[in-house]
Amino acid sequence: MILKFEELLKRWFTNLHFKEQHIDNYAAWATLLIVIIVAILIYFLTLFIFRKLGVKLIKRSKNKFDDELYSGKFFNQLSYLIPLGIIDNCVNVLIESHNLQLDFINRIVDVFYVIIFLGIISSLLNVWNIVYSKKFKEGRSIKSLLQATKMILTIISVIIIITILFNLKTGTVVGWLGGASAVLMLVFKDTILGFVGSIQLANNRMVLLGDWIEMPQYGADGNVIDISLVTVKVRNWDNTVTTIPTYALITNSVKNWRAMSESGRRRIKRSVYIDMTSVKFVDKDLLKRLNKIQNIKNYLDSKDKEIVDYNKKNQIDESISLNGRHQTNLGIFRAYIVHYLENHPMIDHTTSTFLIRQLQPTDMGIPIEIYVFTSTAQWVAYENIQSDIFDHILASIEYFDLHVYQRPSWNDYRTKELFSMKMSQEKADKEKEANKKNVVKAQVLDIDDSSLSDTEHEVESPIPAQFEDAEEQMNKENDGN
Repeated sequence: MILKFEELLKRWFTNLHFKEQHIDNYAAWATLLIVIIVAILIYFLTLFIFRKLGVKLIKRSKNKFDDELYSGKFFNQLSYLIPLGIIDNCVNVLIESHNLQLDFINRIVDVFYVIIFLGIISSLLNVWNIVYSKKFKEGRSIKSLLQATKMILTIISVIIIITILFNLKTGTVVGWLGGASAVLMLVFKDTILGFVGSIQLANNRMVLLGDWIEMPQYGADGNVIDISLVTVKVRNWDNTVTTIPTYALITNSVKNWRAMSESGRRRIKRSVYIDMTSVKFVDKDLLKRLNKIQNIKNYLDSKDKEIVDYNKKNQIDESISLNGRHQTNLGIFRAYIVHYLENHPMIDHTTSTFLIRQLQPTDMGIPIEIYVFTSTAQWVAYENIQSDIFDHILASIEYFDLHVYQRPSWNDYRTKELFSMKMSQEKADKEKEANKKNVVKAQVLDIDDSSLSDTEHEVESPIPAQFEDAEEQMNKENDGN
C-alpha cells in the first residue's frame, strides 16, 4: 500500500515537471512525511474512540483493575504503539525498496519504542502501587521499592538509547558509567541512602502510612501521608506538611505512637502541686467532715481502726500528734483520688499501670502525680476525659483543707499593694483622729498638747463631761460645714 501511494506521488511529481533523477527521493520523503501525519491523526482518532467507547465499557465492568489501568494512563501509553508501528513499517519499506539513508530515522523510531515500553512498565508499576495500597490497608508502602525499580529501568533504558543512537556496544557504555561511578555516587547519594532506608523501613515495619510520629529535629509531629524513595511526608497537626529524608528515619531517633493507637489505651501523666504549708494532721472536726464523702468512708473507717489499735497496743500518748500514727489530709486526699479513678468508667485500672504517687517536693510545692491510662486512644475523647478528671480533682482539694500552689501573678501583687495602702490610710486616719481628740482634750484641760505621751495618744482614758460637750460641739460644726 505504501509503495502504491509512492507510485502515485511519483506520477504527480512527473506531471509537475520535477527532475527525474530526484523524483524517487522526493516521493519517498513525501511518503514518509504523509505517513507520519496520518499516524498522528490515527493516534488522536484512537484516543477519541477509546474515550467514547472504551471508558463506558470500563465503567460497566465489575472488575476494578481496568479502572485503575485507565486512571494510571496505561491505555494512553499503549496507544502510542499504533502510530509508531505505522511509521516503523513505512521506514523499513522505504529502506528496502530504495536503499535510502534512513538509518538515523530508524534509530529514532527504536528509541521511541524504548521510551514507550518504559512508560508502559511505569504505568503498570503505578497501578500495582494503587491496587496494593487499597487491598492491604495496614499502612505498609511499596512506593519506594517501585520507585527504585523505575530508576533501575530508567538507567537501563538510557544505556540502550545511547547504544542505539550512537551505534555503540553495551559493554562500552557500561564501562563509561563505571568510570564515572564516583561522580554518580555523589550525585545520587540521597537516592541510594533513601533506597537502603526504604528497604529497612519496609522490612522492619518501623514507619507505616498513617503512623503518628514525632521528630522534633525536623519539626515533624503528625501522621505519615507518603513514603517514597527519597522523602517521607508528615502532615502535622496544624495541617502543614514536613518533608523528611527517608534515611533520616533510620539514622535519627523517631517517636512512633502506633503501639499506643493499636493498644486502644493512652496515658495520663500529670501532676497537681499542693502548697506544703497546707499539709497537716487530721483533727476530729476535719475527720468528721471527710467521713461524709462516700468514696472514702470505708477507707477512713478501716484506717482509723488500724491507727487506734496501733496506738493502744503501743501505749502512745496521743496528746501530741507527733506521737504514734495519725492520718494527714494529704494522705486521705491521695486515697480519695485512687477510689475516684478506680470507679471512673473511662480509666483502665486492670490491665494498665495505675499509680497515684507523691513526687519529690519542689519550690512549687508537693507534686501529686496521676499516672493512669484511659480506655480509649481517640484524641478528642482522651483530652475530654483528662480535663474532666482534673476539673474534679482541683475542685475537691479544698474539702481536705489543702491548697493548690500557684505562682503569684501581677494582679496578686497589685491586690497586696492596694491592701497595704488601704491599711496605711486607715492607720493614718486613726492617728489623725487621735491627734484631734488630744487637741480638744488639751484645750479643755488647759494643758500643753506636746506634753502628752504616745501612750496617752493611744490609750483611751475617761473623758470629762466638759470634753464631751466640746467634742459634741465640734461634730455639730463639722456637720454644719
